[in-house]
Amino acid sequence: MRRRVLLAAAAGWLLAACTTAPPAATKKRVVTAADVFALDPSVLRAAVLTDTRVLMQAVAIELLAPAHDERFVIRLLQPVAVDPRLPAPPAGRAWQVFALTAEGTTTLVTVRQLLASRTPAAADAVSVSVSAQAAMVPADLLAALPVRIDMLVDNREGWFTQADGTLDLRR
Repeated sequence: MRRRVLLAAAAGWLLAACTTAPPAATKKRVVTAADVFALDPSVLRAAVLTDTRVLMQAVAIELLAPAHDERFVIRLLQPVAVDPRLPAPPAGRAWQVFALTAEGTTTLVTVRQLLASRTPAAADAVSVSVSAQAAMVPADLLAALPVRIDMLVDNREGWFTQADGTLDLRR
């Protein structure tokens, strides 16, 4: 099987490229700046559901502070076990779950402190986007790569879907 290495350079490629709507039963919610400022870094998880042949390398959270013309990217790079609360994957698909590394946790805390010190209402002045970064994608999936990203920011609320769609990586 021929594989092509793809590195997603832009943190927003998934949200911008989704072409199919999420199923109605999916619990969908956008990650907000308030979530990022309130979450416990040890709880934060991102789960990517895609074809079993696809290797994901990370999930990226991008924080934009337009008032200061700043952009911060926090990557969840540490593979962790699949959470049993995630729905069973359909045939041919699998979950890949990521958490913050120690360095990622430090980055998140530092960025939150920096933004809070510069902007009194930091949670209102920061926009958030979440994306998956593929490392290896088989050539036959380049035109139609199924990707769903679920996030866990609070154990009480549980997992929710951030994005769900089919990507065309040929562009």
